[in-house]
Amino acid sequence: MPTDAATAIAYVGAFMGLVGGGVALFNARKAVCWKRAELANTYMKDFNNNPELVFAGRCLDWQGGKLIVPESLRAYLPDGTKVIEHDRTVYAVAVSPFLQIGDMDDDPRVQIYRTSLDMFLSWLALVGSALDRKLFLVADIHDVGYWVAKIESEVVIHPFIVAYGYATSLQKLIRLYRHKNSDYRNWVFPANVPPHAPKKKH
Repeated sequence: MPTDAATAIAYVGAFMGLVGGGVALFNARKAVCWKRAELANTYMKDFNNNPELVFAGRCLDWQGGKLIVPESLRAYLPDGTKVIEHDRTVYAVAVSPFLQIGDMDDDPRVQIYRTSLDMFLSWLALVGSALDRKLFLVADIHDVGYWVAKIESEVVIHPFIVAYGYATSLQKLIRLYRHKNSDYRNWVFPANVPPHAPKKKH
């Protein structure tokens, strides 16, 4: 009998150990998921609280209208101007990889557009790097899928993406956010191709 009792106690102890281990494992996994989500949330907060990134997103989203220029980019504008008229034709010129230094003097919007787009793509590259390193998962930063779909539709910026080394990171993000089971797989935006400049009459 004492042996049976000892065996029973041993089994109970082992069972309780397994339960305790399972609870500890569950709590550890839950803590990891929480930390991943918290980090992803930090990335999105950085995006939404960064005037340059928000401005760059609006440049991609909007077809026209007035845009408030972030304070850090207003030095490009004359006489303390704070607002620009968004023009898709000027935007296309600004993001051309063949733009010459002298071309930036023609219109202050050119350098503003170009600088903000570069910052925007750099932020997306950071997100892609974090996903590569498993710092968080796609589900943790779901809203990035909107911008991935948007950029894929923005053919005017594709040469810029390739020329300045963003293609690899963007292709990875497209695979992650546009696969067949993704919420963003069927998102399509109208192609924003600027009209050709009118020909001069002789």
